[in-house]
Amino acid sequence: MHRSLWQHFDWGLLIIALLLTIIGVAMIYSATIGSQDLLDAWRKQVLYGAIGLVLMLLTAFINYRLLESLQWLLYAITILILLFTLLFGSSEISSVRRFIYIGGVSIQPAFPGLLLLIISQASLLARNAPHSPRWQEMALSLALIGVTGFLVFRQPNLSTATLYAAVWGAMLFGSGVNLTYLGGLGLGVLTTIPLILPHLPPYMQERIYNFQDPTRDLWAQYNLDQALISIGSGGLWGKGYASGTQSQLHFLRVRHTDFIFSVICEELGFSGALLLLILFGLLLWRLLQIAAHAADLTGQLIVVGVSTYIFYQLIVNLGMNLSLLPVAGLPLPFISSGGSALVVAYIGLGLVESVAMHHRRLEL
Repeated sequence: MHRSLWQHFDWGLLIIALLLTIIGVAMIYSATIGSQDLLDAWRKQVLYGAIGLVLMLLTAFINYRLLESLQWLLYAITILILLFTLLFGSSEISSVRRFIYIGGVSIQPAFPGLLLLIISQASLLARNAPHSPRWQEMALSLALIGVTGFLVFRQPNLSTATLYAAVWGAMLFGSGVNLTYLGGLGLGVLTTIPLILPHLPPYMQERIYNFQDPTRDLWAQYNLDQALISIGSGGLWGKGYASGTQSQLHFLRVRHTDFIFSVICEELGFSGALLLLILFGLLLWRLLQIAAHAADLTGQLIVVGVSTYIFYQLIVNLGMNLSLLPVAGLPLPFISSGGSALVVAYIGLGLVESVAMHHRRLEL
């Protein structure tokens, strides 16, 4: 490893990610106290965090321009793993195929697949740089993201399919595409939503209808009410670490994954939640700094894609906890319990670090 190469490594970005992970491990431990089947959840999170850290450093060392040259291979791999998941995947819910198991470890391939897609899309959208993408690149880009998004939707996994769409939209915007085209595309998406809704799986429709009318299904609304009670009862300083009533007495369900933000608010209060958001704000600032100083448009778009990948999940998860958005299965990045999500988030940061570290053209 060349010493000059690592001089451009963004240690601040790594430190922020580690702090977020430490907070996540601590809150997972608190949220799972007394749950016999979840006692090892925090230990597994530590292990996955260590694996993610190693993979982040290895990814950072790889020149992203080499990955860019493998654009079509990476896209083909994405299609293959999504097809494999659709055909042979499994989940706790019948007819839902989102996970594959390797050595007893569950992996959600849609997340690593999105990272591969980010690299492929960045290469495609930057093909005409320094000019904005032509309509040919836009049409091909839309077709490619449409296929992968459809495969994720068919799992079915609407929340992650919207994540694919959000990442693609942000990268398209970052490529400098004509805003008129982007606005027209967004308008087209909005007009198709009422047409798609009746064809969604029943449980997806129920989540949307329950969000529109909370009194429609009081049992489905129960956990959202508990989340709001947890958030509101924390006050300024919280009830104390591992002392939250809604979480420790298990009134709040899935408290170590989807609703871990509510646990943070209850036990650490507004001050703890504010600290968490400040760390995410610093993370975003570092990502934007790296994007601004990237050597080429491909690098910038990779950083934009990874940033959107992280912060779209953050916004959706917070919105769900605050009952501002329908319930979705997107985790709170670096905080929620979940091995594949944490590892992929670190690999994503590794791609960003690769952009920061590699300023020279790849010599073959």
